Amino acid sequence: MSKPNASPLERPTALFSGVLLATLLASGAALAAVSASPASIIARNQKPKGDAVSITYAFLPKGGTLDVYAVSSSGKMGTNPLGTVKLDPGDHRNVSVSLNPMPKKGERLRAVIERSDQPLKNPGNISNRTFTIL
Repeated sequence: MSKPNASPLERPTALFSGVLLATLLASGAALAAVSASPASIIARNQKPKGDAVSITYAFLPKGGTLDVYAVSSSGKMGTNPLGTVKLDPGDHRNVSVSLNPMPKKGERLRAVIERSDQPLKNPGNISNRTFTIL
């Protein structure tokens, strides 16, 4: 029988339960923070390497694709991607995307994070970025 005023160290079950609860709460909060963060992307003007461009950074709260589209002189995005890469949830750095056809120097491209073939819409449009082929 345990003492009514026993310290936590004298009640190992209570101590273990407290540690387990704290761990579960902390991991749940971390998961909630990740899934609450919006999708985001950073793409810079660049010279292609072979048939590919490099997207500096992409964050996806859920899995999806990183698609690269041509952009017309009027700023309108093409209907079919020039290249696509499937990405798991989380941070991704220096993502290489092969393009076909390869755009010419001076052409603008837009990198877009998509899920189920639909661009993600975030306040401030941080789920897509336009850049130029140098």
